[in-house]
Amino acid sequence: MTLSLALLLIPYSIIVLLFLLLAVLNVYHLICYGATTRISFLFTFLFVAGTLAIAFFSWQALGDVVWSSTVSFSPFSGSATELPQF
Repeated sequence: MTLSLALLLIPYSIIVLLFLLLAVLNVYHLICYGATTRISFLFTFLFVAGTLAIAFFSWQALGDVVWSSTVSFSPFSGSATELPQF
């Protein structure tokens, strides 16, 4: 059975979109209801900066992958001589 690596981008994209939705709601609530002190602004900035850092490193790590390549796997691949002997 062979699968394209591009299929891995579907669950990754769903997770990223869900995170972005929750992050926007989180920052909105921090700004509207809690950002009255310097500490609140600091934590909002750290949250956004951390999110951007993770997005940057993820982009760098995934940028060199050839997404059109395929991965083949089978539970019965190989010969009987490659099976572990007990």
